[in-house]
Amino acid sequence: MIAKSNKFPTRVQFLSFRSRAKQITTAHLRILYESRAPNGAAGEVGSRLSVIVPVKVNKKAVVRNTLKRLVYDTMWQILRDKNQDCIVIFKPITLIKGVASNSLISAELKTIHV
Repeated sequence: MIAKSNKFPTRVQFLSFRSRAKQITTAHLRILYESRAPNGAAGEVGSRLSVIVPVKVNKKAVVRNTLKRLVYDTMWQILRDKNQDCIVIFKPITLIKGVASNSLISAELKTIHV
């Protein structure tokens, strides 16, 4: 998991980011991203990452949390030193917990160039 300081802290920041971010779409994901100035405001840390998994993907919280952990682990390796903000939103397509869906999502995340 990533540190709490590397997540979007308030809904206001989250909503303002969504309105101005660039977007990439894949079969299962919508990724919003934006580069940040290297000398950000005081108290701001490097990259920030947020993941949204709607209930329509799977009704079980265990599955949704597994998908979130998978995205955090994969994307944080990519974003750590880039000084970017990124939100990964799963499309409401049903996924089940398993190796096949995990490898599918990991492959999609690794092919994206943010």
